Amino acid sequence: MFTGIIEEIGKIKRIENNEDGFKAEIVADIIFQDLKINDSIACSGICLTVTNIEQNTFTVQLVNETINRTTAKFWEENLTINLERALLPTTRISGHFVQGHVDATSKIINIKKRKDSAEFIFSKDPSFENYIIEKGSVCLDGISLTIAKNKKNSFKVALIPHTLKITNWGRISIGDNVNIEVDMMAKYIENIMSKNK
Repeated sequence: MFTGIIEEIGKIKRIENNEDGFKAEIVADIIFQDLKINDSIACSGICLTVTNIEQNTFTVQLVNETINRTTAKFWEENLTINLERALLPTTRISGHFVQGHVDATSKIINIKKRKDSAEFIFSKDPSFENYIIEKGSVCLDGISLTIAKNKKNSFKVALIPHTLKITNWGRISIGDNVNIEVDMMAKYIENIMSKNK
């Protein structure tokens, strides 16, 4: 379980293809304070298991299901990704409950840059219609964000300067894809309501 509050930006050092998908070695700094093998870590919103640690590098294995459903299909060496360690019982929940179980990807269709902040507009798949509401929460590339505007085929989020600084979103462009995880509480409610009809 995560909160969608990014701790630092990591960089993919190496990708090694194997029969199950691929292994990725990721360089980081802050997260090594208490990171252990078998820990869960959100990599741009994808919940992965740490399989090896060496100095300032950790390794994760991605299977084909994860690769096909997420932006991991576009991962390459030197790409930067957002990192967050799993939630501790003593951690403040500053974002919202995030599982790291990515639902799909969404494409950036416009970016409106302000002085130090920015607004990002994303395409919206019709299957997400019930889960995207104004002032509701959404997890994009592992970042817990509030939906600022909701339209038929798109939605908008606004990032403050601090979030742009500590995530890789200061580097992304129109046309890029991001991982999207809709609010799991909304999915549970929809499931319960559908059974009561």
